[in-house]
Amino acid sequence: MKIQLAIIAALISCLIISSCNDNSKLKKESRNLQITEIKTIVKTEKKVVLDTSNYELLQGKWQSDEDETNFLVFEKNHRKEIAEGSGGWDDEEFVLADRCMNEGNSSDHEPRETDNYISCKESDLCWYISNLSSEKLALTYMGRGNTLMYTRVKK
Repeated sequence: MKIQLAIIAALISCLIISSCNDNSKLKKESRNLQITEIKTIVKTEKKVVLDTSNYELLQGKWQSDEDETNFLVFEKNHRKEIAEGSGGWDDEEFVLADRCMNEGNSSDHEPRETDNYISCKESDLCWYISNLSSEKLALTYMGRGNTLMYTRVKK
C-alpha cells in the first residue's frame, strides 16, 4: 500500500510540474495518461481489499495468544483444533454465514454480518469473527461471550 501511495504521489507531482511548464498537446496527452494510471492504481487497491473474504483470510494455521499449545487450522470448510492433553485433532466441518447456523446459538437478536459467524453444526458451537486480518484473529464464542485471540503461524 505504501508503494502505491508513493507512486500516486509521484504521478501527481509529475502532473503539477508538467501543467506548470507547457500546455502543448504532448503534455496534455501525457497528463491524461498519468491520470488514467492513477485511477487504475486506486481501482486495483480497492479490488484487493474487496476480494479478500473472511473465508480466504481464515485459511491456515492459528496459534492461541493465551495458550501456546492450542492451535486452530482452517482448511477449506474444515475447522481443526488441538491443544495439549486433548488427545488429537478435533476436525469438524464449519459454515461461514451472516448469523449462527447451529441450534444452540440461533437467534434473531444477533446483528447480521456477511460471513462473520463460524458455525459447527455437529458440536453445536458458533463463534463471531470480531477481528480478522492476515496476522490476527479474534473469535467471540457465542455460548459464553468470551473472546479468543489467535496469531497466524508463519510457514
